[in-house]
Amino acid sequence: MAIVSSVWPSARLAGRPGRHGLAVAAVSSSKPPSPTCAGSVSVYGVLEDGRLTYSAINPATGDLAKVRVGPDLGFEPKAMATLNFNTVLVTSTAGALYRVDVLTNNNALELSGVEKIADSGWTHDKLTYDGHGHLYGTTAAGLLLRYNVSQAKPQGSQHIAQRTEIDTGFVLKTLTATGDDRLSATTADGRLLDYEISGAGAWKSHQLKTDGWSGFNQLGSPGGGLYYGRLATGAMYWYKDADPVDGSGSDISYHLDDPVNTGGWTQTMLSAQPNTYTCTTSVDSVDRNNITEVKAAGRQLMNEHDSAWATASQWACLENLWDRESGWRWNAQNPSSGAYGIPQALPGSKMAVSGSDWQSNPLTQIKWGLSYIDGRYGTPCGAWTFFQNNNWY
Repeated sequence: MAIVSSVWPSARLAGRPGRHGLAVAAVSSSKPPSPTCAGSVSVYGVLEDGRLTYSAINPATGDLAKVRVGPDLGFEPKAMATLNFNTVLVTSTAGALYRVDVLTNNNALELSGVEKIADSGWTHDKLTYDGHGHLYGTTAAGLLLRYNVSQAKPQGSQHIAQRTEIDTGFVLKTLTATGDDRLSATTADGRLLDYEISGAGAWKSHQLKTDGWSGFNQLGSPGGGLYYGRLATGAMYWYKDADPVDGSGSDISYHLDDPVNTGGWTQTMLSAQPNTYTCTTSVDSVDRNNITEVKAAGRQLMNEHDSAWATASQWACLENLWDRESGWRWNAQNPSSGAYGIPQALPGSKMAVSGSDWQSNPLTQIKWGLSYIDGRYGTPCGAWTFFQNNNWY
């Protein structure tokens, strides 16, 4: 169809895009470790003329893999949330709620039906589904609401029930679910926020970024730490949070020189389907001079070393410990004692038991450091506690 080429370029355009309000400070130009992924990121959208769209994105590379344009929905849409591969909920400007049933999005985007499942009351300006039975929506006044979704293809209020008013004050520019009762959002002043929702009046917020995200008018996430931001120019950028539940944005990798597309994303709204891909990352490809990558590899190696350590608290202890010891620099050397590397082994040659490349490979150093901590202190938090009391470990 000719419309496909006019909606999206067939290939990613070369060249670094303009800033457009995106944060660029402290962004490494090096590539993160290349993951191996199964599945793809599925994004539904609606064009200005009311037609439904489907896009598939490679979660490992950010490459646009497929674009399909379907029929007109037959009403004026206002907000949308993707429940599963063939079910999308869409509200109308009149306050009705529709269930859009997708027949196929493979070679063509075809629908098996569009059914109105609520006549009124759905005045939300944003909708998102967390993939774990909870549908979230905000009103223009900033009220955040949550609903329980009990069926893959809900028929009405009997399947979208238990309306819970979480709180007021959620005046947001964009909103997307990133996991089980986990939301991310951007604000008009450019902040990137993360929310943990427990219930009415019970929630926590984390400021992942203080600025730089004002340019996005759409934000989507399939979960797993991936974010996709669309600019008013039609450009689509992608980001990867190494640990999407740690409440920190310091480990978000930017791909400003490698966007999904530099233009063509002209939908009035977008919605990513939750939980459509899985990825594993090989730590062997880590750039030793990229501290964000080294830390991400360190956390993965810590989790693999002892599954009991695979907690946010143990990671915080290890991160703090080696922040203080070496700043996670592979070539850190104490000029007084001669202690060397990320774990500050004394002498550094002790690390040779973990690999002959101990002088230059941060992974070898991390593996040795984890074994040392395990044998001497039992856990990273044991080592961190000792360090705080003695200024060495």
